[in-house]
Amino acid sequence: MTPPAPWNRLSAHLAARFGGRVRKVALDAGLGTCPNRDGTAGHGGCAWCDPGGSGPDGPERGLPWEEVLRTAAAVAARRGETGVVAYFQAYTPTYAPPAALEAAGSRALAVPGVVGLAVGARPDCLSAGTLNVLQALAERTLLWVELGMQSAHDDVLRGTNRGHNHAATVRAAASLRKRGLRTVLHLIAGLPGEAPERARDSFSEAARLSPWGVKLHPLHIVSGAPLEESWRRGAVPLLSLEEYARLAADLLERLPPETLVHRLTGERPAGILLAPSWCAGKRGVLAAVAEEISRRGTRQGSRWLAESPEETAP
Repeated sequence: MTPPAPWNRLSAHLAARFGGRVRKVALDAGLGTCPNRDGTAGHGGCAWCDPGGSGPDGPERGLPWEEVLRTAAAVAARRGETGVVAYFQAYTPTYAPPAALEAAGSRALAVPGVVGLAVGARPDCLSAGTLNVLQALAERTLLWVELGMQSAHDDVLRGTNRGHNHAATVRAAASLRKRGLRTVLHLIAGLPGEAPERARDSFSEAARLSPWGVKLHPLHIVSGAPLEESWRRGAVPLLSLEEYARLAADLLERLPPETLVHRLTGERPAGILLAPSWCAGKRGVLAAVAEEISRRGTRQGSRWLAESPEETAP
């Protein structure tokens, strides 16, 4: 009998829900830019973000997004897969006017084979109108909101030109929870100014916010990102694979067992990814994390369960 996986994988959850494999399709739906680029919150974007707004990287980049989505859904069907989730990824989709977001969501759901929506969001880009649209779309399909927390430390957020503080993340998570919307928190390990012990504090804070899911990836340098110049000067130390595996295991141990792990690494293609080179191999990174968890004899939720107060009878 195969032992249970040491963490609660999104892929397994979707397969159980829909009866087969479901893939995400990253899209640039043309939903505008970002308040951290146009001057509303700042200029230049977050220190790690590339000029394309961390959008899709494949050969389809630049093609009409609906064409990309239709093609991906058709390929999935030919492979015998159950469907695809349309992921509005590039820039800040929730910064768009609510009507534009609603139109994009409806057009995506009209594509045969689309079984859900994922929407990228900054904590400072969730107006009442946008929340109304997200709530309405969530009544039509499986929908989750991917909220960029990155760190719980305001000095780290300032140092990477994030353009908001952690209190904004706490408010945004509460607003999404009040609407019954599934929330996925994004975290980055190895940010400048966030030593491992401070990263573990961020992980504990993310767990405290009770997200539906979590994404973690290591800080990596991509072509055209504001951090590129500092990295080339040797001013930005990056994690080794072993260091990252330890931090990823630290996160898993702190998460509630039911939290879905959407990602434990980040992939960018050759020509865009500059460093660290080990980020190019997803399987190797996941294997290193699994090996670290096995070495510890722990799994997702081990520390969270140990540190949660025991319920007492009234």
